[in-house]
Amino acid sequence: MQFKLVAFGLALLVIGLVTYASIPAVHTTPIVNEQFVWVQKGVLVQGQGLYETPKNITLFPGTNNTLHVNVTQSPPIGGSSSLRFELYELNKSQTCPAAGEPTILIDRSLSDKQPFNLTLTSEGTYCFVFDNQHSQSSSSIDISAWVSSRTDKVLVARDGSANTAGLGLGALGLVVALWGYSRKSIIPWE
Repeated sequence: MQFKLVAFGLALLVIGLVTYASIPAVHTTPIVNEQFVWVQKGVLVQGQGLYETPKNITLFPGTNNTLHVNVTQSPPIGGSSSLRFELYELNKSQTCPAAGEPTILIDRSLSDKQPFNLTLTSEGTYCFVFDNQHSQSSSSIDISAWVSSRTDKVLVARDGSANTAGLGLGALGLVVALWGYSRKSIIPWE
């Protein structure tokens, strides 16, 4: 047995295994969840009228939830339209408009096509309102509303290039140690 070769091989083996074990390869996989709340084409909003509908929205637990609303307004029938889109969070009432001062989340005038994004913090009933009270002309809209959430799944693995190099160095150290162990010792005084 040649002690220097065995010691060198064992040192390489230890360094290789420590390198393999101490350098993690982190893999992040995005997970996107979506659920539709309301999809409808050709919703007719009468001139000097309101179109109101309550929708129950459930959220994905433990994540940030975003409500996405795409509204497309068709050209008004019989003139111009001043259509407004309003979104209310209903408190304890299940009707639109809610008694007891609902929380208004969106209040905007509509153009041809508009997307709205809103971070939601609570699930419950939300009231979608299309207000055409200041116009004589009827208007038709297409709406799609959905809730999405995104989380990242993190996986720590030992499959990176540094980990592979560490295993290779450890294997080389094992070979050197075994080769040194199998060699006959050289005794200088013989």
